[in-house]
Amino acid sequence: MATTTGAVRYSTGQQEIGDAKNFEWECPVPVNRFWDDLNWKVGRSFLQAHRADELAKLPIDPDSAQPVKEKLELLLKLLRTKLDDEEAANAPGTYYDADYKAWTNTWQGIMTLQHELDDPDEEQTLRMMTDRRKDKDNLSELHTLSGLLLAKGKYAQVQANEAPVRDWLDAKLGKHSPQAISARHMIAEAVWKQDPDRRVEATELFSELNGIIDGMSGTEYEVYQDEYREIVNESLEALKGGG
Repeated sequence: MATTTGAVRYSTGQQEIGDAKNFEWECPVPVNRFWDDLNWKVGRSFLQAHRADELAKLPIDPDSAQPVKEKLELLLKLLRTKLDDEEAANAPGTYYDADYKAWTNTWQGIMTLQHELDDPDEEQTLRMMTDRRKDKDNLSELHTLSGLLLAKGKYAQVQANEAPVRDWLDAKLGKHSPQAISARHMIAEAVWKQDPDRRVEATELFSELNGIIDGMSGTEYEVYQDEYREIVNESLEALKGGG
């Protein structure tokens, strides 16, 4: 797999997002037959788990028309091989201690692929990463775990988890950041689904959230405004429709 020299796409699906491409969560994913039918997050997490010299050696055909499931399984196999190789290379020590950031990126890639493949081990992976994080103030994994728990119907736990995550993201990135908006969105949805008697409270949370999205105008996060307005509005309509 050659390194990227042609067209790329970012989290919004666009090929040009201005200075937003410099945000730490953004990653240029190649535009080609292999990557185009995969979720952008899959591309980001896989690519960020490898150095450029490693990517150049991987058996990935950019013109591949394999079924999506086969592509995902290939990427997961490659990441697990990388994990095994790194553990062996760092013995008798550990990959975790030798390069914690690379270890985290590798496991994030594995977790993302587990999610796409509906692997029941995804939650175990996320909880392991949360428990083993070296910076206990970093709540990124807890934020991701909340998304999984929301899908599993654990609404009270999501609300409890995301309250400190929201505050942490507000302080770290600002309340207009995509991540802070995502945290508020999960809280609002979790409140709505917990109890019909809390619908008024949840509606107020959605109203507050839309106000924050309106406030993205003129900020460094404006490029994400339309995407998040659509996500939140569609979510609220689905909830009102009984979804």
